[in-house]
Amino acid sequence: MPEADHPLSLCWPHTHRLPRSSDILPDMDIPPITPFDAEGGLVFATRMPGEPGDFDEKKRGWSDLGYPESGPPLWVHLDLTRPHSQSWLRSESGVDPIVAESLLAEETRPRVQEFGEGVLVILRGINSNPGAEHDELIAMRLWLEPTRIITLREYRFQTIAALRVRAQKGDAPTTAGGFLVAVAGSLASNMSPTIVNLEERLDEIEERMLEHETDDPRWRSQLATIRRQAISYRRHIVPQRDALARLVHNAPAILSTRDQAELRVAMEQSTRVAEALEEMRDRAAVTQEEMRARHDARVGKTVYMLTVVATIALPLGLITGLLGINVGGIPLEGSVWGFAMVCLILVLIAIGQIVLFKFMKWL
Repeated sequence: MPEADHPLSLCWPHTHRLPRSSDILPDMDIPPITPFDAEGGLVFATRMPGEPGDFDEKKRGWSDLGYPESGPPLWVHLDLTRPHSQSWLRSESGVDPIVAESLLAEETRPRVQEFGEGVLVILRGINSNPGAEHDELIAMRLWLEPTRIITLREYRFQTIAALRVRAQKGDAPTTAGGFLVAVAGSLASNMSPTIVNLEERLDEIEERMLEHETDDPRWRSQLATIRRQAISYRRHIVPQRDALARLVHNAPAILSTRDQAELRVAMEQSTRVAEALEEMRDRAAVTQEEMRARHDARVGKTVYMLTVVATIALPLGLITGLLGINVGGIPLEGSVWGFAMVCLILVLIAIGQIVLFKFMKWL
């Protein structure tokens, strides 16, 4: 297919850096589109590489979403939360019932599976919508056939929005394989800013808590949050990397040789993200263990010093207690120097104990 349909080859150098989101699809504030049928769940539909008139006139309806016999693929984008879109996918789309149920499943994990000429692809990406949880990765569900692409959304996706903008300009990929390349590359690169942010936060915490030997509970809480985020991200990124590897090594018919090469780049990017998450998880665990060890050492030192003080005070308290009993025969009872002598004896005993402890290396 034309090289222009593969933005990865133009914008993503084969280096080991974590690329920016703009390397794959433009990083922009994309206004939402008015759905073709908001109540029914049809967000939009267009023939690739896109036709501006499709979006201006909303000329495609539910009756125009069948499987085309030939030509460039028809891209159908649905809102899976709407009952009518679910019904259409199950009963009228012509999609295998297993595929339909997989696309509509509430709980999904990244996967790739071939069904005849089509490919079911479920991937995960950062949820950049307002109010989203920090560690939330939301599912992108795709069904790709040679002449039809069906995508479903539960939340708005920057990747899909950017591709829709390209389609409105007539500049979207012209094949299902090119579409998959753009989606996979964008999802992989969009993880990079999040991972870099986590790494910077972890570096700052390590510097403050390890180099400066501070132990602020707020930093301990943030460290635990980073570790949880890394574990949560990795839970989806690792199977996503494996799914992309399956596409690369067991390529379906919709992928050309060029598509496979471009998907390999996205797979390697996902691999680097997974490795970075593993490293952060391990670093956070080591930092937590070091913090715990330092805290335990400080507590142990404090308890030890209190024990030494109590040991020194014990005989002194015993002596003063004996001198304070109300019986006859108390030494120095009638001496005007009695109090001073007792204080001197107590001081000498305390000094003797300290010298003994020093000699025994207890202090």
